[in-house]
Amino acid sequence: MKFPNFSNNMSTVFKHLDPPNAKLFFSRNDQSDPRMGESVLRGEKNFIDEVKVGIIGVPTDEGVKRNGGRVGAKDGPDAIRTEFYKRTSFVIGKEKSPVVVPVFDFGNIKIGKTLEETHEKLAEVVHSLVSADIVPIVLGGGHDIAYPNFAGFSKGKRTVGVINIDTHLDYRKPIPKRNSGTSFRQMLDQHGSSLNAMNLVEIGIQSFANSAEHYSELIERGATVFSLRDVRVEGITKTLELAYELATSSTDSLYISFDLDAVNGTDAPGVSAPLPTGLSTEEFLTAALFAGKRRKTKLIDIVELNPKYDVDGRTAKLAALALMYFLTGVANR
Repeated sequence: MKFPNFSNNMSTVFKHLDPPNAKLFFSRNDQSDPRMGESVLRGEKNFIDEVKVGIIGVPTDEGVKRNGGRVGAKDGPDAIRTEFYKRTSFVIGKEKSPVVVPVFDFGNIKIGKTLEETHEKLAEVVHSLVSADIVPIVLGGGHDIAYPNFAGFSKGKRTVGVINIDTHLDYRKPIPKRNSGTSFRQMLDQHGSSLNAMNLVEIGIQSFANSAEHYSELIERGATVFSLRDVRVEGITKTLELAYELATSSTDSLYISFDLDAVNGTDAPGVSAPLPTGLSTEEFLTAALFAGKRRKTKLIDIVELNPKYDVDGRTAKLAALALMYFLTGVANR
């Protein structure tokens, strides 16, 4: 149930947003071949209370720059939209089509003078949507947006769970400033945090890409890390089931973060920090469908797409398909 008069209070949300580019909403002008660009709602005047999922873009890579990564992720949100709005909603099989889920594209967060200011706006928008029982899909941008996503999502909640699908732990200390590698430490260290380390799970973490100190500290605090090798041994489905059980123990609110650099660099070359090893596209999409089907999943993000280094839009297409698989999951809850 949405909070009272949500549609009448949209100005508090839209003041932090620039509308999505109308040119991205693809149509073949063929009634026999409809595309997502024709079914997703946009424009403040077209918002309806039935909306179940909201898309938000965060076009910034300042956090990546601060972390010494390859800049370019600021163009990620619209690159994902370009491919997403070309997709059809047809699902081969018995599952319901994602088109049955009312989706609204809220546009892009207005970038502030500082990264911290942008994060504050994002946290406020995410909190408003989650409070209204709308599931946000936040498109990055760098992985630094995970912390404000968490801050907005967890505000007012006693306990929450978090799953990070990533090559990296992103557990660096925000010294001197937060960046794309600090989010999951910030979540745990936030004053009065709703996240207990026992409810934090990281999946796909790779050898030779992380600090031994960060890994040891996370484990000592009680978090769970499933390495890429663990996924290979257990399989992606069993790993996801175990992660979900751990992350949602004693809570009914789950946030899942999807970093595209979790996928091997051949399948996802357009990221800020690629490696030739990683999850397969099928494993990544399996995780997206899994996330969508779980009713406790209240928020996801898809981050670190860097179109500057993409090849034939390969990574943008993967991100768009992850969106489609997630929405299919939501449609079949």
